[in-house]
Amino acid sequence: MKTNFHINKPYTLLCQREKLLSILAVMLLFLLTALSQNAKAQITNWTGKNICGTVQPAPVPVINPDTILNGDSVVIIPVVFHILTQGGAENISNSQVLRALQFLNNDFNRLNPDTSGIPEPFHLLRGNPKIEFRLARLDPQGNCTEGIERIYTPLTGAFNNFLQMQPSFSWDHTRYINIYIAKWIDYQSSPLYSGISYQAPVDSDQNLPEQYDATMVLYERFGAWMNGAPTGMPDHLLAHEIGHDLGLKHTWGLASGCGDDDDVEDTPLQDDASDGCAVFPQISCNNGPNGDMFNNLMDYGCRNMLSQGQSDRMRICLENNEWRTSLWKPSNLAATGVDAVYPSCTHPPIADFGYGNDAAWLCAGTPVYFNEAASWSPTNFQWQFTGGIPATSTDSFPTIIFPESGSHLVRLIVTNTLGSDTMEKPVWIAPAEVTYAFSNNSMTESFEEPVFNQQIPQWQLAGKKWSVTNLAAYSGNNSIRLDSSLRYFSTFFTHSFDLNQITGTGRKLEFKVACGLSSSGIIAGGLRVTWKRPCAYSKGDVVGDPTNADCGPLQPGDAILPDSLRTAFINTPFIPDSSQWKTITMDIPDSLAGLIQIGFDWGSFTVTNKLKGIYLDDIKIYSVSSGIADNMTGSCWNLYPNPANDLLFISCPQFHGHTITVTITGITGNQVYVVKNINAQQLTINTRDFADGMYMVSVQTENFKDTKRVLIQK
Repeated sequence: MKTNFHINKPYTLLCQREKLLSILAVMLLFLLTALSQNAKAQITNWTGKNICGTVQPAPVPVINPDTILNGDSVVIIPVVFHILTQGGAENISNSQVLRALQFLNNDFNRLNPDTSGIPEPFHLLRGNPKIEFRLARLDPQGNCTEGIERIYTPLTGAFNNFLQMQPSFSWDHTRYINIYIAKWIDYQSSPLYSGISYQAPVDSDQNLPEQYDATMVLYERFGAWMNGAPTGMPDHLLAHEIGHDLGLKHTWGLASGCGDDDDVEDTPLQDDASDGCAVFPQISCNNGPNGDMFNNLMDYGCRNMLSQGQSDRMRICLENNEWRTSLWKPSNLAATGVDAVYPSCTHPPIADFGYGNDAAWLCAGTPVYFNEAASWSPTNFQWQFTGGIPATSTDSFPTIIFPESGSHLVRLIVTNTLGSDTMEKPVWIAPAEVTYAFSNNSMTESFEEPVFNQQIPQWQLAGKKWSVTNLAAYSGNNSIRLDSSLRYFSTFFTHSFDLNQITGTGRKLEFKVACGLSSSGIIAGGLRVTWKRPCAYSKGDVVGDPTNADCGPLQPGDAILPDSLRTAFINTPFIPDSSQWKTITMDIPDSLAGLIQIGFDWGSFTVTNKLKGIYLDDIKIYSVSSGIADNMTGSCWNLYPNPANDLLFISCPQFHGHTITVTITGITGNQVYVVKNINAQQLTINTRDFADGMYMVSVQTENFKDTKRVLIQK
């Protein structure tokens, strides 16, 4: 009997719940189409359905369920959850784990309530595995445990091989099922998996090396809690992965096509994974009249049932597999503390908490979500937030606003009848987002302002950081540059564009790009352009979830491939000259309004040195039809000197005959100067009392408005 190693991987990357044929999460929206034909399916876009991969070289025979483990009794199996964390959003609470465990037990005892969509012919085949998973109460050394351990490690998903960590963290896999909770999953040269699991053979003689024997699921798939209430439900992914752990294949077998099957008689022969909730019947492989069992837990559709044949197969696996047969035995239940006589385990609480979002970028003035992640059942929580509003809280999941940027100390004190414990962490809050100046019915990021450049939000998934550089620019002195590419994702976001200021029709995003590639090698990746709301950095926001009303890709379909961006072939580090730039233009949907940030996500799924440098400059949003009816332009008026010291001059011959208003604001929008109804060709402004910094100078007439920036530097 051969073995199978299963993974759940996203190719529409954001959190679309089902379709383990590609995730995320992580869940990354357009995976890119620059691979060879056999890899194309796994890198076409960055978004998150759910993908699975396998390593089973040969099929196994169909099992006729004529011997069923323990008859109608419920089988109990001890489990342990290992939370891999660095203290951020992935450090989920025990309550979230318990909730997900309840969902798992519902699925394996035919108690899940979401069954109204099961077609009647499949309802008749619905089975009940009668398997109950219990958190271990005794660890391998016989010490009391909650069955949930928090492991502070950089291996929160940023590793090249999921299997490398098993010997370090797993408990004896013949006594416990090991379930890992991670921030992201990297396996077989891709970080786009939502879940991964060993698929146990039903026979007992051909297991893979024991470090394969574990299951991992992304933390987002356990459901989110905010303000003490659930905002996201655990889904059936954990049940899907545990199904593999107990010997189940996907309903279509190991590969697409009608020549392979899942070796269960009452699940129809199926060509490939289902894509979402299909309309019954979904016919493939001549399996009419009922078609594919698209709602099966081992498919990627609307997962909500297991068949009787699958239930029998898992129980036979527990009976026959050498790594499973001891899990449910009375001696092991007693040794792991999950039998009828629970050990008396009491312990003072251990404080811990998680917070933030996937990008770990938190803005001043924007809610920050915290969650307790304490051990040993504390009954009281006392939070203290330096500089926060509110400054204290007794909630388990408080929401706090920090009006000022900088480092803020957060303290959590937890208490139960046996004692108390304290955890402190510094939390970094970035400045509030700023909005670009409006000029000639357009707004532009030109990377010329030092303050703006220091506050460019970035997100990396094992990628390199973008950096503002003066080595080359399309205009001015600066551009933003990615000098080369590590594997996976390198993302930056602009500051805020106010689309409500862009009038007229045909709104566009335009940017200049210079890209140097060597003439040899390949890049399985490209540049993806997305949008999101300011200061929103959940996984969906940073990868552009197309199902989310507050984020998404600006260009439908695949990312812009490197050859489409290339402006030079070069085998040394690339520094473009003035002729080595091109213009990229994208439409902005008419329905999109309000403040948005534009994201530029460079993805590469292979180790390569083909990229010798990519530069972006003059990121601009404008309207094709502006409706401005004046012969004035943004170039007609002068603002000097820049930088200014004590005096600032504004002049324009075309001001003659017009009544003008001049307004000066700081970069955060605070108004520091205004003068109205002036009829003059030149204006002198005393800036002696202005603080050093960047300012927006706005000039407005009856039918003209323009804004320029000036640096005050004494």
